[in-house]
Amino acid sequence: MKKSVFTALVFLGAALLLGAVHGTASAKDLILQGMIHNTINILDGDKDEVVGTVATKGKKITAIVWDPKDLDKVFCVTDWSRQIEQVDLASRKVTRVLRPEAKDVRFRIFDIEINPANTNLLYALSMRQRWLPDEVVDMTPAVLVYDLAAGKIVKEIEIPRGCTNIIFGNDGSEFYLTGRDVYVYDPVTGKQVNLLGLAHPTVTGVDPQIVLNIWKPYEQSGLTMILCGGQSSANNVPYLGYFTIDVRKRSTEGSMKLVTDIAPLYNMFSGVVSPDRKFYYIVMNKLEKRDMATNRLLATAEVDKTYYSANISSDGKKVYLGGGGDSILVYDTVDMKLLKKIDTPGDAVLTHIRVQKR
Repeated sequence: MKKSVFTALVFLGAALLLGAVHGTASAKDLILQGMIHNTINILDGDKDEVVGTVATKGKKITAIVWDPKDLDKVFCVTDWSRQIEQVDLASRKVTRVLRPEAKDVRFRIFDIEINPANTNLLYALSMRQRWLPDEVVDMTPAVLVYDLAAGKIVKEIEIPRGCTNIIFGNDGSEFYLTGRDVYVYDPVTGKQVNLLGLAHPTVTGVDPQIVLNIWKPYEQSGLTMILCGGQSSANNVPYLGYFTIDVRKRSTEGSMKLVTDIAPLYNMFSGVVSPDRKFYYIVMNKLEKRDMATNRLLATAEVDKTYYSANISSDGKKVYLGGGGDSILVYDTVDMKLLKKIDTPGDAVLTHIRVQKR
């Protein structure tokens, strides 16, 4: 082989390698999962393997969201819920840190969302405390509205206590807060405009519900599913249920639905709905597949440990289980067979496992 040809091949190989290292993967899906020690893992959804990482400034990554108009522009909550970091997936670098600050006030950020109607605005659901010399005073929680171009908070919307998730409708006209109940707000006026009662039922004949509001993987189906449980007043037996939020509808169009009594109560952490909305999958110490229309149990798969968060591929063919450890399980949704166990560096703890359709 001539020296010039060999040299050209070397440079070509180097260029391809650099592209693989620094560019965004070409898979139809990217799976993103934060870890407790300063790392976001990036997985190729075709190969189901880790293809890159991003080193964050703060530890314990929890909520992860992205700009719907620029999928490489990702935001995550880090530093034990005290700050938001903006990440560029293409360069795999942190581009800035947003840390809410006020005199004598400490913040804890539970969840974040980008307004799809105005992607310059980021909404952060936050708990606030005023630290005085002789006492700590709980303040009213608030949604902090960040103007990303200016890099500062431009509005604070006071909200009820106990909320942990924020979810925007697709048209950006409303956002939902999930807590003891589901509260619907107008992002422009900051006023509450609707409600679905859970702990305080607004549906006749429904018993009070207890809700585990942490995970909200709705990006493939447009249907958020959050599990809940209640004790039947008819027979005093506790039952498992769930509620859904359809981000393709407004709250006045029936976007919120509570489903109770799908089974006697047993421990499950989170659920995800298939893209065609025909099935849903729930997980904790086992994985279940259920029919969306009837809630009938269709199949069960064993897992090797507890998994907190479930998500699904954009074609609905694979379910991903993450959180609560250093591995991700991948299951075929047709026969519920384990396809792969992916070992990841570090512990994912309570992080959301998110699936980007590229």
